[in-house]
Amino acid sequence: MRIQTLLTLITLCVLPQWAYAHLVSTRFGEFYSGLLHPVLTLTHLVPWIAVGLFAGIQKHTTGNKVLILFPLTVLAGTFLGGIFSPAPFVETFNLISFPILGILIISGLAMNRLAFIATVAITGISHGFGNGLPELSGTDQLLYLMGVTCSAYVVVTLMSGLSRWLVQSQNWGLIAVRAAGSWITAIGIIYLSFTFLAPVANH
Repeated sequence: MRIQTLLTLITLCVLPQWAYAHLVSTRFGEFYSGLLHPVLTLTHLVPWIAVGLFAGIQKHTTGNKVLILFPLTVLAGTFLGGIFSPAPFVETFNLISFPILGILIISGLAMNRLAFIATVAITGISHGFGNGLPELSGTDQLLYLMGVTCSAYVVVTLMSGLSRWLVQSQNWGLIAVRAAGSWITAIGIIYLSFTFLAPVANH
């Protein structure tokens, strides 16, 4: 077995084109691109975290809808973004969603079902649209779409679960979630300031 292993390693070193060690070579590159792009981009990750935290402070039957609704609306938005080039106002709207979602978390507001669904859906479509740039999806848009959708599901599931656990099991849980909302609001204001004031300062 040792001799066979050694011969295999030598062969792969001599003929590296036979060594398909990376999943990119097996056409999974676009999936991982879609999976990682949102979580490595703060302009998407922070609002997605905010959606999950906000869902966790809603009524159980209302907040649970985020688990299906958000990934599906992100999927729809990403698909549309791949067809239509995202307009500049989409990026601006995504930045504005920072403080809006942060303020909703700070308020501890329990929304009615329709208002919550509308908030989640608009956020999901808008941020999906922002992830739908053709240069990101590569040559296999389906794999990229699945990656972005999985990323959205994982983020909101983890964050809504954490938020609900804190609120229901810890006396200080709601305070912690609302404090996180204040940080999200602050980050959003900073991003918006740099976006709108930096060009003015350069002139």
